[in-house]
Amino acid sequence: MMVSLVWLTLVSTPIVKFLYDPSKSYLSLSKRTIEHAPPNAVLPLLACMHFEENALPIINLLEMSHSTLSSPVCLYALHLIQLKGRSAPFLKVHQENTMSNSLHSSQSDNIISAFKSYQNQNMGNVMVKLFTSLSPYETMHDEICTLAADKRVCMLITPFHMQWISGEVSKCANPIRKLNRNLLKTAPCSVGILVERGNLVWNNPLYGVFFYSVAVIFIEGSDDREALTYAMRMANHPNVRVTVIRLVDPCDRITNSFSEDADSDLVLKFKDNYIQIKRHDYREELVRDSVELINAIKTLESCYDLVLVGRCHENKSSLFTGLGDWHEYPELGSIGDMLVSPDSAFDGSVLVVQQQRNTGVAQNDFRLDSSVYSKHTNFAPPV
Repeated sequence: MMVSLVWLTLVSTPIVKFLYDPSKSYLSLSKRTIEHAPPNAVLPLLACMHFEENALPIINLLEMSHSTLSSPVCLYALHLIQLKGRSAPFLKVHQENTMSNSLHSSQSDNIISAFKSYQNQNMGNVMVKLFTSLSPYETMHDEICTLAADKRVCMLITPFHMQWISGEVSKCANPIRKLNRNLLKTAPCSVGILVERGNLVWNNPLYGVFFYSVAVIFIEGSDDREALTYAMRMANHPNVRVTVIRLVDPCDRITNSFSEDADSDLVLKFKDNYIQIKRHDYREELVRDSVELINAIKTLESCYDLVLVGRCHENKSSLFTGLGDWHEYPELGSIGDMLVSPDSAFDGSVLVVQQQRNTGVAQNDFRLDSSVYSKHTNFAPPV
């Protein structure tokens, strides 16, 4: 009997793991993006946090999202805690006026207190729902995606696996980077990877009013449209200045001048609705190759608190020739990687946006290949 039980366990476990794929339950859902969200409706967002330091940047991003009575934002704030051992994953919903009671209560309570204070300060305009998820890193993306599907969120925001704090770079765990890659592959909504460089930590909307300078680098594609649509919502905030920088290949400009496309329509919408507001700006720059593209990115240094960029673009474009060979962080795409690279002097925060893929990103996507890792991924997580 003992031999039979051991044999049954050894055989059944890998078979179940092979046959059971939780992502099938949410990959086929209808499109959930900010671009396709109905106007003047509740915008549901899901924000993930690993550490207490992740809370304030998310609150700043929520402030810039301009939640109002006519167009509110509902934020689902999810504190992620690694679950060790063989216990089952657990999702805790924090009710009003309650604090967590667990081994990680101190860190969770600080996150809960920060979001509740912000919600009370903006009573009626902002809705915040608080959760804590305990699960192993190997299946954490399934827990996040299931919650995103259940709450029908339009965008999932997750922190980058590295943090720049007080001029020093702290390396987070390799599993967090793998988690972000899994979210890019399987998320049932758009995904934003927030690279915090300090700007969104120094500004604390709980204690004062701040002005934010936001830029959007727009080239082409659905990811850039998602980033621009989110920035257009930010542009409605009286304390946010949005600058759209469209990088145009001269060959594509001649081709697109005779036809209308979704990219041009969205850019025209921004120009019509926001350029007359003096604090916003739009400019086009002609770039012929990857060298001119890099030079255009360098002009952003020390100019903006936050830059929104799309993750993926047309790979055959001459603007990206040779750039893929130098990617240190493929999950950020070409533009995001350039902004975050150690060789870059850009010191602002970056939000890399990927619009939802209805069937997920292909598992053989070379930009998310698990074999492509930088030298920074072998450090132990902070205690």
